[in-house]
Amino acid sequence: MGEASPGHYGPTRTALLLLDSHTMFVRRIPGARGLEAVRVAAQMKTWAISKGIKVIHALIDIDAAPFETCKDAARFTAIVNAMGTEGSAECPELLDEIGDEITFVRRPGYASALKSPGLEEFLQQNGIKSLILCGFSTSGCVARTALAACDAEYVVSTISDACADPDEELHRVMLGKVLNNRGYVATAKEVQSGLEKAMGGD
Repeated sequence: MGEASPGHYGPTRTALLLLDSHTMFVRRIPGARGLEAVRVAAQMKTWAISKGIKVIHALIDIDAAPFETCKDAARFTAIVNAMGTEGSAECPELLDEIGDEITFVRRPGYASALKSPGLEEFLQQNGIKSLILCGFSTSGCVARTALAACDAEYVVSTISDACADPDEELHRVMLGKVLNNRGYVATAKEVQSGLEKAMGGD
């Protein structure tokens, strides 16, 4: 199994990233798609912890201002202000800490979670090379994190049913024509089955 495969890396070299799972972002997803993605992400979290995979929460710092050269900084500021205390909270389904979890935050305007201070250092210090991504939105934080992580030489797997986007067609395009060209795209069950097989069923 080659170094470009997620199965090449054991649990201690793999991390699950829960991206921008703010309640406001989930509410923006039409129908029940957002809530279903959260449910799958929560199940992925439970599974990851049971396998010894590190769980990382990556969120927007609502107390920070956008960086100075950010285009449409006023728009990002308005979004953060609209989130308020309730909307900025992470979905409660993901907050039941049942293992060793850590949270990183980044300034508004940065789309990639890798721009969160300390995150890449944490990954490197822990020898992590394989990242599993869940979150919101598929065309925003998920895609930007996935592409940045690929360029940073991580093996990236995006969980298709643990992500969602306000635009369902854009969600499908990102998964089917963009993210699968740089990394891996699969359902939660497919990822769990594949990694468990690679780990020897443990």
